[in-house]
Amino acid sequence: MSGATLAAQRDVFVGRHSSVWRALAAHPLLAQRQANRQVLAIGHRELGEFAFERGDRVWLLSYSRRAAQNRAMLAQLQGAGVAELIYVSSSSTIVCTMTRCYAYPRLKQQAELEALALPNARVLTLGQVVAQALQLPAGASMATLVDELAAFVIQPDWPEQGGRRKRLMRLVQRPFATNIEAGAYRGYGWLMWAVGRWPCLLRPLDALLRALGWRWYGYVFLSNRLWTATIS
Repeated sequence: MSGATLAAQRDVFVGRHSSVWRALAAHPLLAQRQANRQVLAIGHRELGEFAFERGDRVWLLSYSRRAAQNRAMLAQLQGAGVAELIYVSSSSTIVCTMTRCYAYPRLKQQAELEALALPNARVLTLGQVVAQALQLPAGASMATLVDELAAFVIQPDWPEQGGRRKRLMRLVQRPFATNIEAGAYRGYGWLMWAVGRWPCLLRPLDALLRALGWRWYGYVFLSNRLWTATIS
């Protein structure tokens, strides 16, 4: 596949109940294209009955906790003979460079590799998808603004890995609401360093942080730390 993007007849999103699609569906840049049926969304259970067309560009947002089901979705879309298949992945896959204890990043990375083995597939890597930076947790976050994603859907470009990949995200720093949270963030970072390749040992602490409404724990924290080091 060359770096140039194929001209798509329709953009079909698989995963109409996903948070990413819900954010995109409300964006004004896509409103007219949705009205003209140039942009459609379906659920993963509709894959077997949906009438795909040869010019379709398909964006796979759906995800299963079972690797075999993710593989089956890719195979089903490949068998549909669509023009282009875009697997939408996550910035969290970077944690697999040091640990595979977290299921979500591990399964997303595995699906990335399986997608790239297909001749007409590409991988789009997103950070946390938000309408504005104020919606991100405190600290460092790899983020994708909905405005950027909607513009990319209309005019995609694939500058990485010979036209096979795009990382559509940026590093955003958000202030902490209290000194207590800032201290907890620093302490969590020290613990993450101390446990090394076994960060899942911190899951009991993660449950407490979730209860407190602090959303920067677990593989989100580790992913953002690794990306910060990579970018710097």
